[in-house]
Amino acid sequence: MMAEPEDATVRILRDIRASIAGQGKDLSAIKDELRRVGVRVDELFESSTMALGLAGHSNVRHETVQKQLEDLAKRVERLEKQS
Repeated sequence: MMAEPEDATVRILRDIRASIAGQGKDLSAIKDELRRVGVRVDELFESSTMALGLAGHSNVRHETVQKQLEDLAKRVERLEKQS
C-alpha cells in the first residue's frame, strides 16, 4: 500500500517540475519580447525627439528670418523717405 502514495507524490512532483519548466520558457519568451519592445520604444523616442528638435529649430529659424525681413523693410522705407 505504500507504493501507491509514493507513485502519486512522484507523479505530482513531475507535473510540478514540467509546469515550472514550461513557465520558465514562457518567461524567457516574454523577456525577449520586452527587450525588443524596449529597443523599439527607444528608437521611437529618439526619432520623435529629433523630429521635434528639427521642427523647433525650423520655427526659430523662420522667426529669425521674419524679423530680419521686417528690419530690412523698415530700412528700405527709411532710405526711400530720405531720397
